[in-house]
Amino acid sequence: MKIVIEIKSVYGVEKFYPICDKAKLFAHIADTKTLTPEVLMDITKLGYQVTLVQQDMLSFLKETK
Repeated sequence: MKIVIEIKSVYGVEKFYPICDKAKLFAHIADTKTLTPEVLMDITKLGYQVTLVQQDMLSFLKETK
């Protein structure tokens, strides 16, 4: 089992955003839009593999404008 997340920088702070439905469900259970490192560690303790999606450079540059 795995979940997919991505990292976005918000005002210089890196946030972990859920991408797949399972990751979104964990965020919903936690009543948040992002997942904290502590929650991600707990998710791995449940047997899930956390997969990080890399953002391509072009998309990253468009977000910073």
